Amino acid sequence: MAKKVEEKSNKVIEILRKEYPFERMLLGVLGAIVIVLGVYLVEGRVLEIRYTDLWIFNSQLKITIFSIFVILIGVVSFLLAVAPFFIPSFAEMRKVSWPTKKVIANHSARVFGFIIVIGLFFILYESVFNPLFIWLNTIGA
Repeated sequence: MAKKVEEKSNKVIEILRKEYPFERMLLGVLGAIVIVLGVYLVEGRVLEIRYTDLWIFNSQLKITIFSIFVILIGVVSFLLAVAPFFIPSFAEMRKVSWPTKKVIANHSARVFGFIIVIGLFFILYESVFNPLFIWLNTIGA
């Protein structure tokens, strides 16, 4: 008899797969705030880290690397918060029957043709009624 191999799942991934809408919104907001703080750190005008004796902040290069790391943490947390909203759409996109090049060209030609007809209509409308409006404006003045 064959034994079923039990897959060991990562606890963090298991927790993130569960539905916690408030926590996901909080993670998204905090991720966006961390991204903004990281950008401010990279710019160095609004928020800056001064040189210290601490090994991570004793040169400008290390401060820049730290700032980029802060931005990456913000991006990852924001993506973890937003990803569950988009993951179901990937499965739906696989079900879509996409049009062929010929159909796209046909529909595009129809749209552009309609735009040209409407444009010509408004040009004709202006050329016919503009002299009438000018004449009415001179009479009323």
